[in-house]
Amino acid sequence: MAEVADSKILRLLTILYFAEAGAFLTLSPWSLFWLRRIVARSPVIAQPFLASPFFRSFLVGLGLLHLGIAIRDLEAWRKSSLRRVAAAGDGAS
Repeated sequence: MAEVADSKILRLLTILYFAEAGAFLTLSPWSLFWLRRIVARSPVIAQPFLASPFFRSFLVGLGLLHLGIAIRDLEAWRKSSLRRVAAAGDGAS
């Protein structure tokens, strides 16, 4: 029973990680936070690269990929929970 609880917690943490990382990578490259905290504090040679729209778009792509993984994992978790409930209902009859 403890293994099932550990598995659920690990799955939930994985989904939360991918959702939060996806949201951050999707939104932050186009914010003032990115310009002030990341670009301005980086070495001068790296600033044009970090401020370029191509690199920012790459990060948005990674963020969308993370969000897609989070949605996929959440849907798989939901379906497995529904299957478990259905199996428990069939066993009780």
